[in-house]
Amino acid sequence: MIKLTDVANQKLLDAFLAQTDNQLLYERVLASPGDSQRSDELESRLQEFCAEVQLTKFISSLIRFTAIELAVRNQKIGKVCQPTDEIEKVVDSLVSDTEKSEQEDKSEWGDVLANKRILDAVQSLTEKEQEILKLLYLRNLKEVEVARLSGISQQAVSKAKKRALLKLRKQLEGGGLNDPVNTGKASTK
Repeated sequence: MIKLTDVANQKLLDAFLAQTDNQLLYERVLASPGDSQRSDELESRLQEFCAEVQLTKFISSLIRFTAIELAVRNQKIGKVCQPTDEIEKVVDSLVSDTEKSEQEDKSEWGDVLANKRILDAVQSLTEKEQEILKLLYLRNLKEVEVARLSGISQQAVSKAKKRALLKLRKQLEGGGLNDPVNTGKASTK
């Protein structure tokens, strides 16, 4: 039999005896201590109960740690997907908030980009990449909204945006980014 050595074992025994059939069997064993068959049955039930408690505790811990791991993974993914690209910041800063509302419906980059190098770089992108960047930066839409308008997934929008910004970075790094992007509006560092 399991010996009662601490409070946890007492709580375990209390939970075991809270079940009516276990309580009745326990009382019968106490009433006739020489009945080894009932005593063995009580021992067997108690061991099964303890095994169930251990399994339940294990599953509970597994669920808890899996939830923590998923939360940490989601935080890492969230940080990776955050707009930290310098070119993205430059493009976003090219149009100030007051200009965005006035220029939301303009469809040409030439209307908002004053720097010829950046305009040429943007115009060298594919039509699809330009359209996605226009919707994101000129119309100030979220990736989900761009996906809905374009008929593609949000992940495809995100990939196309990253690909386009990477192309812009490569093209602009080749020609010296120290030239002012748009006087008084953005720093290129």
